[in-house]
Amino acid sequence: MTLRPEDVFQHLADGKTRDEIAQMYGYKARRYLDQFMMRRGYQWSVERQTYVERVTPKKKRRGHKVARVIEAFQAEPYGDPKRIAEALGFGSAFEMAQYMQSHGYLWSNTARNYVAQDRTQEAPLPSTEPDSARQTASSKGDTVSLPLGDALEILGMLVKHRAKLEQLLLHTERGATDVPRYTIPGLSVVKSLHISVELDRLLRSASQAWRMSQREILEAAIIEFLRKHGYDEVLQRLLTGHKQERTS
Repeated sequence: MTLRPEDVFQHLADGKTRDEIAQMYGYKARRYLDQFMMRRGYQWSVERQTYVERVTPKKKRRGHKVARVIEAFQAEPYGDPKRIAEALGFGSAFEMAQYMQSHGYLWSNTARNYVAQDRTQEAPLPSTEPDSARQTASSKGDTVSLPLGDALEILGMLVKHRAKLEQLLLHTERGATDVPRYTIPGLSVVKSLHISVELDRLLRSASQAWRMSQREILEAAIIEFLRKHGYDEVLQRLLTGHKQERTS
């Protein structure tokens, strides 16, 4: 006896149960009847106590710009994220990261690209605070947490300037003996200094590479500048601990 979905619906309308219909057509259990109907596009509805058409959720299509970002990193996995972002019309790599995350994609260091994120593990949207506020140091001052966009920009810079970095590392291993160090006598005062994010990153990098504090680097830079512009004699007396005599 050939079974058709129409026959199942007719038997259900006549008051028969799924178990009874399954036995009529030689099935050992009603789950086999459910499988038969499922292969033909139907599923059992507990609310309606009958089979209804299966609704298959449509897969979310990638936006045109999302696809372009993914294709760009597929073609150039180790490319500069900042340059790729600008080429695709984003203001920065951070803005690109925000856009991709809002469309359900996160950066994968393994894939070297953006991948669809697991909706069961939603990550918070990147912060929109300024760079200086988003860089949070640990209690020891060794660990810095950066948002994804900044991390991508830094990674791109490292790849772009690989040769220079290798020279710097080799120089560091030998010891930065040519970097001047000064001891300034007297009391200290607090200065508020505003510099660009890029210069701040270089200062932090140099501080770690040369094992000098940022204050020592800034003091050395100021002293070298003043020496070249007419203050050499005054600085010499200051560094040797002799105070300049005041004239009345």
